[in-house]
Amino acid sequence: MSCDSSSPPGRNGVFHKASLLFISSSGERVPATSDIPDTRKGFDMNKEQVVSELSKVRGAIPLPSAMTRRGFVAGAGAAVAAAAMAGTALADQAPAGAPEAGAAEVAPTSAGMQFTGNEGKTMGEVLGAGWLGEEPEITDIAQTLTTHIVVCGAGHAGTAVARHAAELGSDVIVVDPQSEENFMVLGNDVGHLNSSWQMDVNGVPRYDETEFMNEYQIYGAGRANPKFVRDFAYRSGEAFDWFIDGFTDEEKADIVCLNWPVVDGYNYRKGIFTSYVGTPNFGGSVGLQEAVLRSQQKAKDAGAQFLYETKAVRLVHNDDNTEVTGVICEAADGTYIEIDADAVVLACGDIGANTQMYNAICAENYALGEYKDCSAMSGRDGSGIAMAMRIGAKVEIGTGGDMGSHAAFPMSPMEGAETIWLNKYGKRFCNETYGGPLLSGCAVARQPGNIIYSVWDSDWKTVLLNQIAGHLALKNWDEASVDKIGEYMEAAQGTGADGDDTSGKYLYCADTLEELFSYMGMEEGVAKNAIAEIEAWNAAHDAGVDEEFGRDPEMLWPIATPPFYGFVGSKRVGGGSLVATSGLLCTGDQQVQGQGFEPIKGLYACGNTCGGRFPMGYNGIMNGVSIGMCLTLGYTLGEFLATGDLDEATTLGLNNAEPKQSDKGMGPGPMPGGPAGDKGGAPAGEAPAGEGAAPAGEAPAGDGAAPAGAAPAPAGEAPAGAAPAPAGEAPAGAAPEK
Repeated sequence: MSCDSSSPPGRNGVFHKASLLFISSSGERVPATSDIPDTRKGFDMNKEQVVSELSKVRGAIPLPSAMTRRGFVAGAGAAVAAAAMAGTALADQAPAGAPEAGAAEVAPTSAGMQFTGNEGKTMGEVLGAGWLGEEPEITDIAQTLTTHIVVCGAGHAGTAVARHAAELGSDVIVVDPQSEENFMVLGNDVGHLNSSWQMDVNGVPRYDETEFMNEYQIYGAGRANPKFVRDFAYRSGEAFDWFIDGFTDEEKADIVCLNWPVVDGYNYRKGIFTSYVGTPNFGGSVGLQEAVLRSQQKAKDAGAQFLYETKAVRLVHNDDNTEVTGVICEAADGTYIEIDADAVVLACGDIGANTQMYNAICAENYALGEYKDCSAMSGRDGSGIAMAMRIGAKVEIGTGGDMGSHAAFPMSPMEGAETIWLNKYGKRFCNETYGGPLLSGCAVARQPGNIIYSVWDSDWKTVLLNQIAGHLALKNWDEASVDKIGEYMEAAQGTGADGDDTSGKYLYCADTLEELFSYMGMEEGVAKNAIAEIEAWNAAHDAGVDEEFGRDPEMLWPIATPPFYGFVGSKRVGGGSLVATSGLLCTGDQQVQGQGFEPIKGLYACGNTCGGRFPMGYNGIMNGVSIGMCLTLGYTLGEFLATGDLDEATTLGLNNAEPKQSDKGMGPGPMPGGPAGDKGGAPAGEAPAGEGAAPAGEAPAGDGAAPAGAAPAPAGEAPAGAAPAPAGEAPAGAAPEK
């Protein structure tokens, strides 16, 4: 293989066009063209460097005697091709000082790699940076209690766990740092699917559970825990009906059904996404806090014991951190209580009030906010998550989710309606309707500057009433809510460059787009771009397809009829959010995972302490989905702890036989390429075993190569043991002729 480095560099000089010559074992040169990353100062490499690069791809490949370009590829064609795509190249001639033909070759390992020194550490040790701290040494235990389940936290999730488990006959103790008299929870909406309250009381249509599960995974880039999503899809309606059991018919009717009824002809499908209307809002005679207190009382009636003004501070666990047998709590008087239990549930909330912890775990928000300190309004200090991380528990693997700070959106007087969005240059930059503003707003967060323009025309009602229902959309499409928006539109007319702030957000209005953009402060070139973008937008509407960003043609509302309205928004990224949604990594049964992703016996997490719900950030698939998840997964966890096999996850599979190595050497084995003495690499000076690699000094076995100890096949011949190639075909493993 050779590289033609005379071709011009590509954009930014990162890639350049190179001509590759794949050389078959018959000596035929097969040209190919590819973009090869130029990661070194030069492309010339000696034989030792070639071997080093190839070893990173497939393990060490010893050099046969009388090494030449013609004879090199025998038994290594696939590896050569892979290495070529990684930027390796073979020099036409070995440089001066190269070992003589037939000399012993030593395979280097992981040449050029740099290591962090974090291998073997817990995630807490790597991320901690001062906030994690050490486990407190507590010896003066004033009281010891014993129960089946201890729940740390009495919010949405913790109360659901305790109540359902107690109703199923379990002994339960709940601890919470708040006082009983001043107990508070956050939120008003409880998102769910297919409850009797939705379908029978309000007439909301039934949603398809399998479609919901698949759509949810799109929002989470496949990282959401599939069992959590399934439980929510199939059991959230059941959990909600259970939650409001005991409410009078009048109280049930007084719960507001958001975005319901829809307008005539409303299409629930917006592109590939669904509008999940019908979330209950507890803004009527019974607030959500009152509803949670009622649920707590039901738990107490079923036998659960609640210890208020009592905070969990340390887990009780074995020396190797594989089992938790209780929790130590600090009471209001400063004394310590140890509660021993078969199951410890951490439902302590999020990390919102712990800035260091927030910045470390919600790394995307921190970066998007130009590294400004982040926090959330929840007031929770992350202590439950920290307790688990101190014994090796893993935190959410993803971008570090929260409610909104990973995304930005131009919140106009139209709320989060999907109008056209233009950046500071007057250019459209995304599908504004992609999954609702929380998802499409991720593109906004990455635009330059801090200005986002939003534009619509006189037919604003159509835009408002046909958007994706969910977070940041207008929650109530009733006549009064729409009329209120209409007042903002009317107030803006005739205000010229002064605009109108009746809504608390400046709104501009004009009879021409040119005039409007002048009022909005666009410089001439930006206004010119904006006009062109709206013309392209209207053309896409007429054609019925958005070739630029793939917006659903049914949501390409034309911007053609005056008066025209415009809003100058600013990005809201980093700094703060409602609540952080990153939590501890858990199994499908909400058992906290530790080293090797193995479940820690006796330790569970729920609510915002539990990860796997919003791994890429809060998705906004429906109003109230976070609290709905807390309720549903608390309900199912309480059921599992009361009726399930708590030992299964940590006992089954321990005696399974080791997987067998295949005769082709493709079974499990040590990974090549690690440093000397590293668990995954071969010892210094030795080729890694397994994966088809032979001991140092021998040709690799398997994969079409000669058996260990055999001489390499002559040029043009198939390796020993391999079937000869049919006439006119390249040998196995070699690049096909062109």
